[in-house]
Amino acid sequence: MDANFISAFREAGPYIHYLHGKTIVLSMGSYVVRHSHFPRLARDIALLNSLGMKIVIIHGVRGFLEDNGMAGEYVGGFRVTDPDSMEEIKRHCGSLRLDIEAALGMCFLNTPANTTKLSIAGGNFILAQPLGVLDGVDMQRTGQVRKIDAEQIKRCLANNQIVLISPVGHSVSGISYNLSLPETAAALASALGAEKLVFLCRANGILDEDGAVIPDLSIKDAMAYCQKNPQHEDIMRSFQAAQTALQNGVSRVQIIDGREDGALLKELFTRTGFGTALANNSLTQIRPAEVRDVPDLMRLIEPLIQRGNLLPRTKNDIERHLSEFVVAEHDRLVYGCAALKSFINDQAGEIFCLAVPQKGRGMGYGDLLR
Repeated sequence: MDANFISAFREAGPYIHYLHGKTIVLSMGSYVVRHSHFPRLARDIALLNSLGMKIVIIHGVRGFLEDNGMAGEYVGGFRVTDPDSMEEIKRHCGSLRLDIEAALGMCFLNTPANTTKLSIAGGNFILAQPLGVLDGVDMQRTGQVRKIDAEQIKRCLANNQIVLISPVGHSVSGISYNLSLPETAAALASALGAEKLVFLCRANGILDEDGAVIPDLSIKDAMAYCQKNPQHEDIMRSFQAAQTALQNGVSRVQIIDGREDGALLKELFTRTGFGTALANNSLTQIRPAEVRDVPDLMRLIEPLIQRGNLLPRTKNDIERHLSEFVVAEHDRLVYGCAALKSFINDQAGEIFCLAVPQKGRGMGYGDLLR
């Protein structure tokens, strides 16, 4: 047997179980869609759908406009969209949508599921309004989200359809408006009560002082890093939207380089991830053990018992002494445990159990538990 495959599948299992039935909004920059690896990304998205996750995709068109000499003027991070530019945006949205549909339609060929038809839904889900005047500049056909038809999108998702949305909204008077991709993605994730908002862009997360990707941050710490260290423009464009989404109930916002083969799967289904995951609070916490943690405690200490490092303990032993245990939890998964035996009226104590799995070593969980 392939040990690497078995290990990887076992690692992914809990994440697959947790995300089943959850809504994931994918904000996909145009640079990602036109990259040579996009057909592979499309297959990965189809896989998420087949595993029971509810997928909403919103794509951008900025790269296509820039390639056609229409970089445009930006005010406060928003593009000034005149009527002629709006016509080009609509044209590129139509073309890009067809390309995405074609890539998703190829996903199950030459597989055991080749008779399965992947269904893609679209429609006038977004009601828009003009952005108006910003810093003294008339933004013309640049708009903002007024309302999202969340119930209609949820009905499509309940039918196992992937929902594909372009960054264009229509007003009550029938005028089309160009919408900011990050802001619209955040509004979609918030309105749908999404579990995750994933920005697939040209940058693989927030970087520290040495240029290394930081795998997870609270939104407060992320703000400090963005202020101190230069970040890619895609990061800065996504960051404000990430804050909005988290404040409105989205559990996690993740930023990854969508051009890297397999980045989405690695970010969602591995402990180490691939880019940067953002949350309202730190993803790592030390907390008292609960009854639901008993199987994880047994899993952690069993290898130490087998090697003779710890005395044998049964499930009943763990349950009786559960109040003495704490666990290190990262993104809802238990990565380590420790137990403290108190003496002399709680004035002294002894750590009689400290366990971190092999894959969690070197990540600081043991130090936190001590």
